[in-house]
Amino acid sequence: MAIWTAKDMPRQDGKRVLVTGGPSGIGFQVARRMAEKGARVMIAGRDAAKGEQALKELRRMVPNGDFSFGAVDLASLASIEIFARDLLNDGEPLDMLFNVAGVMLIPQRQLTADGFEMHMGTNFLGPFALSGRLLPLLSQSKGRVITVSARAAQWYKLDTDDLQSERSYRPMRAYGLSKLADVLFALELNRRAAGAGIASLAVDPGTANTALQRHAPGAMQVLSQGLINVIGYPLDRVADTIAYAATVPDIRPDTYIGPTTMIQSCGSPGPIALPKQAADATLRETLWQRAEALTGVSYRLH
Repeated sequence: MAIWTAKDMPRQDGKRVLVTGGPSGIGFQVARRMAEKGARVMIAGRDAAKGEQALKELRRMVPNGDFSFGAVDLASLASIEIFARDLLNDGEPLDMLFNVAGVMLIPQRQLTADGFEMHMGTNFLGPFALSGRLLPLLSQSKGRVITVSARAAQWYKLDTDDLQSERSYRPMRAYGLSKLADVLFALELNRRAAGAGIASLAVDPGTANTALQRHAPGAMQVLSQGLINVIGYPLDRVADTIAYAATVPDIRPDTYIGPTTMIQSCGSPGPIALPKQAADATLRETLWQRAEALTGVSYRLH
């Protein structure tokens, strides 16, 4: 069976895409993949200097690519509002939003600028707020929202009464819960936005060695990187899984994309099994309401 790669992706000429986390890691490779197929790509991140350096490298790799950078901190609702307002004022439709940026394995419980636990705030509530604020631009183009989850979404049970891990904090659990929330969000957005022509997908990109592990304690970092070196695969192949999710034509309500072989650590991308809690419509609705209340962002899909 042939393995799908970005070479199999159809042309994306003229499409405008936004990739959070685009200055490095998986986001950088996604930006490169989309530009190679003709899309106009904005990469978004917290650090303007790193963003400019990434633009130089992307332009070197894709000489004819159309790249730009936007500064946004997903751990700050104020930063998200300012960033989104600038794009809305520009008024240009957005064809794809890639929610890639995230944090992982922060040793001690930390809070975002808005008082959210850092994993949940950056990995879920930030993308929730950004996607909601950019909805008018996505509606214009009947666009697609791709939210990156992880294998860890399968490992823990989400309690919407303790989204901030106040009762108990463990780094991997906090990370896994934020990634489970991403899957629930993507499915619920797909259901709610179908009438507006917007598609939403969650994707487990597979296992790769990225800067996400930088927060882990020394021993855990060595162990995780050693395991990744055994079961993982290169960043560009991980990006292929996300590119597949961005362009796959048939999206069922329960579609979840990921690598389809070797315990989902690598292989050709395709539909994979959802985390068990993702099938709970009541949980999805409750999480959505909590996210709207916490972020102050209400989705207007009429």
